[in-house]
Amino acid sequence: MTATHPGHPILHFLNTVRDDGKQRRENSFADPAALQAILIAAGLIGADHPTPGPSQMQALLALREAAYAVLSAIAAARTPDREEALMLEMTIKAAVQDASLMFKPGRLGVSAGPLGGIHDRLALSLFDLLRADDLARLRECARCTHLFIDHGRGPGRRWCAMSRCGNRAKAEAFRRRKRAIGA
Repeated sequence: MTATHPGHPILHFLNTVRDDGKQRRENSFADPAALQAILIAAGLIGADHPTPGPSQMQALLALREAAYAVLSAIAAARTPDREEALMLEMTIKAAVQDASLMFKPGRLGVSAGPLGGIHDRLALSLFDLLRADDLARLRECARCTHLFIDHGRGPGRRWCAMSRCGNRAKAEAFRRRKRAIGA
């Protein structure tokens, strides 16, 4: 996770990669228990959820990457690839089919049904983001693949977090300018 809140709980899950570029090759967690701790801290699951097993981890990572591909395309104002979009559609439909509706003042809530595990909870959180007004403010970091909701008033945030990518990008730009002057 970054020091800056990404703006929606599901983005904590999508940002569980450690990359210094646009590769998404390395997870930012060491094992399933560490991922579980990230999901608990983000409020996506309760502490009572069991640690994901190997097959569940494969399904969670496939969901993460499909959701990233779709949301990255949305952030860039591109049409998402059909394969990832269909995977998300099927996943969300399956989770909604088993979901429980919660009627709250001024809002309809959806929670995972009695059979819904971590996968369903993540799919429903993703569904919540896709229906949110904030989706138009979705951005991808200019340096890495982390996604965030830009709530700023100015021209727009460019980095997931100043401490993670902003400082590095500014230092690199400074070094490039110094080399150009010295060359």
